[in-house]
Amino acid sequence: MKKWRLIWSAAICSILFSQTVSAAGWRQVESADGQRWRYENEDESYVTSGWHWLDGNRDKRAKCYYFDSEGWMASDTVTPDGYQVNADGAWVENGVVMARNLEENTIGGEEMLPITIQVGDQEFEAELYDNETARELISRFPITIAMKELNGNEKYYYLPESLPTDTREIGMIHEGDLMLFGSDCLVLFYKDFQTSYRYTRLGCVKNREGLSGALGRGSVMVTFR
Repeated sequence: MKKWRLIWSAAICSILFSQTVSAAGWRQVESADGQRWRYENEDESYVTSGWHWLDGNRDKRAKCYYFDSEGWMASDTVTPDGYQVNADGAWVENGVVMARNLEENTIGGEEMLPITIQVGDQEFEAELYDNETARELISRFPITIAMKELNGNEKYYYLPESLPTDTREIGMIHEGDLMLFGSDCLVLFYKDFQTSYRYTRLGCVKNREGLSGALGRGSVMVTFR
């Protein structure tokens, strides 16, 4: 009899544990507009505000999704910053889903362009999109420039010569984003915030920990290589 009680107790505990512990992943939730998708983090919060690379099916290939400030995924539309997402919410270019291979340095089958950004004695690994603007910028590396402070959230530097542009409405800026304002202003952001300005996307810093502190609140010398 005691044996069966132990087995029954173990079964109950197993059921309760499986109900209370949840891994990160997609959740279909009822909204004012019907069933919509959100992505739950390990801490049970939801991904919000802007673009996020997510590997929802754990196949080592992440896709890029856009979420609003309340955590609802955009689908089958053009996002506020001018990019197309399909019915599944994935970013597409010319009908092709952009996917990042998490075991390699690629997005959508295209090789990303790795660079290093050095601020003082700290180095930050970054990736640039393989586009005309980024390739032209890299052709000028290595460069060490004095980047000026603006608005408590970004550093900027006017390049001596213009770069090719593909300006779009960005909507949400993220810490570590590297962009081009106009055709000659290189901008490195160190805070998250909403913007109505248009930029050409260049890439982003991968390891953002310590970036804000390293850049500080005034002008700073930054090396790109």
